[in-house]
Amino acid sequence: MPATLFDKVRTAARLLGEVAGEIDGDRLDVDGAKRLVDLFTQCERFAVAGRGVVARRVAVGINWKHAGHRNASEWLASTTGVSVGEASRELDTAKKLEDLPATASAMRGGELSAAQASEIAATASLDPASEARLLDTAREGGSYRAVRDQCREANMRASDDRTRAGRLHDTRAAHTYPGAEGHLVLHAQFAPAIGAEVRSVLEQKTDELFRAARAAGTREPRQLYTADALAALILGDGTRPSPDVRVHLDETAAQRGYALPGERCHVDGVGPIPVATAVAMLHDAKITLLRRDPAGDITHVSSPTRTIPARVRRWVEETYPICGREGCDSRFHLEIDHVTPLSEGGTTEKKNLWRLCGHDHFLKHHRGWTAAPLPGGGWDLVPPDSRPPPDQPDP
Repeated sequence: MPATLFDKVRTAARLLGEVAGEIDGDRLDVDGAKRLVDLFTQCERFAVAGRGVVARRVAVGINWKHAGHRNASEWLASTTGVSVGEASRELDTAKKLEDLPATASAMRGGELSAAQASEIAATASLDPASEARLLDTAREGGSYRAVRDQCREANMRASDDRTRAGRLHDTRAAHTYPGAEGHLVLHAQFAPAIGAEVRSVLEQKTDELFRAARAAGTREPRQLYTADALAALILGDGTRPSPDVRVHLDETAAQRGYALPGERCHVDGVGPIPVATAVAMLHDAKITLLRRDPAGDITHVSSPTRTIPARVRRWVEETYPICGREGCDSRFHLEIDHVTPLSEGGTTEKKNLWRLCGHDHFLKHHRGWTAAPLPGGGWDLVPPDSRPPPDQPDP
């Protein structure tokens, strides 16, 4: 590296250090403070962009086991004082930017925050056609949330719906770790279908505790009641509300199997989801179907539910004491399933209901397996590449 480059960086670091030491916030007017926030933000973006480039060079040039670290992310975390997860995201972004010159240029030019660059890089790697549109959103003053939401929608369209639905399920995770002030911190991410139900139940329990506190004359921030609600639900303290999930899905998207730009496929409070997930949720949640005409106007709203009469439920449970798939004898955690989905005209009656174990239920609604009739009556579950041929007419 040329000595002049080192000199420039050292000078920039020294000048920033001097400025940080000289600033007295009490002597600044509000307008001056706001301008300095903008300038420091620009400095931060330049520094992060440069660090990403050189950190990537270190990451690919060292044997980390011999260097005393398990991986490059751990090294960068120890060097910068950030979490391993944050360091990993920075290195991952730097790697992706090597194949995205437009985004890399925008980041080096101070036009993107590290968070915006990370979202855009991840999305543009899957869908290169979305890169220019996402960069325009950021350049026009779009917030991180606006960029993130556009990235999520682009991600939904960039991959096969069933593949993405499966990936969201496969990447579910929950972690607990000590907080800086002594708390126990819980971080979790769920696939949309389960996450929507978790959120609904947690919101309802929070409302319950909030109203009880107000009635008793206690006033505290809502997030405190959310923490109490989560603890009560996990520890089994009191009743658990039933999930009330609203899924908005355009029927044209459901029939096509994926959503086009401008079509609705999202869960209230969760955001965009794969159409395959939305269709599967027809069996597990209250759903709002919105029909639209070619101009995009809503022409009809319907709300099918999974409500199963008690007598029919008992019949299904007696008829299917084990999983309905041929060869599966699981008796645990069986779930009532509509053989023909509600979205495809199925009905909630005996001939269209059976029970599947959790594993086979997931295969049917997230892996493309389908119910196939058996010669002697009943149903079996077959994978997408082994569907039985249609009946042939008699010669």
